[in-house]
Amino acid sequence: MSFITILLGFVLLVGGNQLYWMFVGTVGFLLGARIAEQIGFNESEWQLLTFSLATGLASTFLSYYLKKIMVILAGFLAGGYFITSMPAVLGWSEILAGWQAFVIAGALSSLLLILSFNLALIVVSTLSGSTLIVQNLTFGTVSTTAMFLVLIIFGIIAQWVLMQYTMRTGVKEEI
Repeated sequence: MSFITILLGFVLLVGGNQLYWMFVGTVGFLLGARIAEQIGFNESEWQLLTFSLATGLASTFLSYYLKKIMVILAGFLAGGYFITSMPAVLGWSEILAGWQAFVIAGALSSLLLILSFNLALIVVSTLSGSTLIVQNLTFGTVSTTAMFLVLIIFGIIAQWVLMQYTMRTGVKEEI
């Protein structure tokens, strides 16, 4: 499952704004993994993966019909996930990683997505992708915090360049 999570993290890192349905599906996949662990599907890797894939595919399917609503909901979950995962990922104190932080960060992510959709989607998907990658990879002698920052900078630049390119060519589907 670690390989899949790293792959999804990389897709979010560089293509979250371009592939909004992948952003929603990835958040659905991660939510499915959390739910599966809570209800006891973590005994078998296949059960966990099947349940996670089902929730990810259902989220992706719904994003085609309820685009903005699903992206804003995924943004809420991704913002909360990022803020509660970040302390553990970076080796900081986890005292601020409670449900209150989850709700506040989720609400801010959703608000940003409502106010400035493309820019907020770039930031939220980059932070989510960076978190997934750093959680599941070891970087040897490179500091986790340094790698996290490098991934964030890379993701924002890559998505901004892709957005500018598609705005010029008119390839991107309007949300």
